[in-house]
Amino acid sequence: MKAILRKRKSGFTLIELLVVIAIIAILIALLLPAVQQAREAARRSQCKNNLKQLGLALYNYESAFSTFPPSRLLGDINNPNVSSSGKYSLTNADGSAGDTTFCSWTILALPYLDQSNIYNKYNTNAPWFDTSNRVMIETQIPVMLCPSVPGDNRRDAYHAPGAAAGDYGSINEVKKKFWTKVLGVAEPPDSAKAGILSKGQNNRIRDVTDGTSNTFMLGEAGGHPVVYNAKGIWNSTDQSNYADDKVVQYGGNYVTTDGTGWADPDAGLSINGALKNGYDTYGPYVINEINASEIFSFHVGGAQFVMGDGSVRFVSQNIDRRLFAYVCTRAGGETVGEF
Repeated sequence: MKAILRKRKSGFTLIELLVVIAIIAILIALLLPAVQQAREAARRSQCKNNLKQLGLALYNYESAFSTFPPSRLLGDINNPNVSSSGKYSLTNADGSAGDTTFCSWTILALPYLDQSNIYNKYNTNAPWFDTSNRVMIETQIPVMLCPSVPGDNRRDAYHAPGAAAGDYGSINEVKKKFWTKVLGVAEPPDSAKAGILSKGQNNRIRDVTDGTSNTFMLGEAGGHPVVYNAKGIWNSTDQSNYADDKVVQYGGNYVTTDGTGWADPDAGLSINGALKNGYDTYGPYVINEINASEIFSFHVGGAQFVMGDGSVRFVSQNIDRRLFAYVCTRAGGETVGEF
């Protein structure tokens, strides 16, 4: 009697299929962080390249005029070596009085950033927010934007509505409260607490007596117009703990009352430091605690800076606050160690 052979059906059993799915899920879980890290590394590299271009533009400007531009030009843009007291008025979206400055260093740097087409259309006889300049200041300029910052087509909603956002700012000065209340020392003279780019002043390389490689020139100020702190997007709880008026609720978001557009002269950085989560406008935390008038990036662990020699450095958010103040100023006479 012949045995009947049954043909085995091909294919996966349910258990085998579940095992395969589990293995694939584990592999994805292992690979996803690596992919995210690789993407952030690429974004951080692009941010560094942006800052290098900005630093090079400032040095090309210095070669042309034998001076760096002021952070805020208070007078005649056609003669950047002369800063007069002429001012113009700007009204915020809610009707309150705003900035009165003529223009920012970014306008002066445009020809050295391959943006002569914008600069040539810019009305140099009017302040930056004049209607004749609206098309220019509402133009997004990629080199002014950090790719790690969330959100596309970010625009100022309060200070100069419609102005295209920027994520980098000049290090203008270290404010009095940081010296006296945070560091517990006497306020230095103006020349010893000011940065390389400072309001209404044209500083030369020889004025950076602390050394160009030891002095910040530009830093990250990312995320505008929305306000962020170390926890994420600023919310009503943050606002209830806030001790100043630099953050207001407007148009459904919390925004800074300082400038946020790349062309806005009020978007520079005057360092006060902050309390934890940015709950006051002065304190021991100097990087990545709040993006209202302070250094803030979307890179893990720190932020990137253009040094006075044009190089770009990533600086830890755990930097000693006294050392940080020293590196922000151009002529404080302090000894700067490794950072």
